[in-house]
Amino acid sequence: MRNTSKTSFKVLSLATAASLGLLIAPALAAPKADLNQDGQITQAEFRAEAQSRFTQADTNFDGMLDKEELKALSELRRAERRSETFKKMDLNGDGSVTEAEAEAAAAARGEKRTERREAMKDKIKARLDTNGDGTISDAEKQAAKEARQAKRAEKKAERSEDGERKKMNRKRGQRIQLDANKDGLVSLAEYMAASDALFLRMDANGDGILTKGEGHKKGKRGGDRKGKPQR
Repeated sequence: MRNTSKTSFKVLSLATAASLGLLIAPALAAPKADLNQDGQITQAEFRAEAQSRFTQADTNFDGMLDKEELKALSELRRAERRSETFKKMDLNGDGSVTEAEAEAAAAARGEKRTERREAMKDKIKARLDTNGDGTISDAEKQAAKEARQAKRAEKKAERSEDGERKKMNRKRGQRIQLDANKDGLVSLAEYMAASDALFLRMDANGDGILTKGEGHKKGKRGGDRKGKPQR
């Protein structure tokens, strides 16, 4: 029988430090997570990858993860992320990253950020310029402002009327507990429950599918104040 003394309860501290995203969430860029290779991850795919990670981490095959197994899983996830970053930078695939490749990777990231900003500016301008004359008049600005206010009012009304949506929001705001029964060990059921809760939080638009944008933003934050694991 395992020792479930106070030392074992450090498993929750470990989960807090590493973040649930690191321990559970699959990297959205990883082909094995996206089973049908459509560039998106469904909850079924997310759960399949989470269960695979649990099985991989359960090195003594007892159906539980202890502090050491969670630590090893955390280290594995960090190594995977470093490997993904390295592969992106190693442009010629020779197993090393030269200064030129590092500079090229940094430049490419900068160009993508600039492209996204410019695309967003163009999209906003096109939406505001209702008569298509290439300029945004005061009347168009005022119309856009009124439209935003009307949309906010509409959403507020929907939230107050839609009980299911309020229930979903409450779930998103709850702390995610990895070791729900606080016995110092994490069972498969606890791990999968935390996985489901994390998916719900990452799925910003509630469509049951994670896009790269959703996963990236939420995964990075991983331990926001409301979402960090509860000890």
